[in-house]
Amino acid sequence: MAELMIAVYILLVGICGSFMLYINCMHSAQYAWDSTVATTHAQDILEEMQNKKDLRSIISTDWDQWAKQQNLNVLPGETFNVAYADPTSNPLNIQVQVQWQRTNAARSIALTTILTR
Repeated sequence: MAELMIAVYILLVGICGSFMLYINCMHSAQYAWDSTVATTHAQDILEEMQNKKDLRSIISTDWDQWAKQQNLNVLPGETFNVAYADPTSNPLNIQVQVQWQRTNAARSIALTTILTR
């Protein structure tokens, strides 16, 4: 009887370990997908900035609103924040930050570039 209980315990530990590994893999895959989507959205904003004729039009655009009009806010609670180190400088240092919420955890990525005209 003791040998049977030890065998069941070892089997139970193995099954629980496999289940936890599966759950961890699913969370990692979801985070990788979210990060890829968020990075693509930040790149879309940066590419649209390159299409603008001058730096003033880049600074005056509401990029969060632009992204929503383009239906880029597909992640849960996704918001976009564009910051400029010095809005009057040329070249213009730009940081695009994408934030979203998944399973009670705030996530974000940021891309930085320099544009000149």
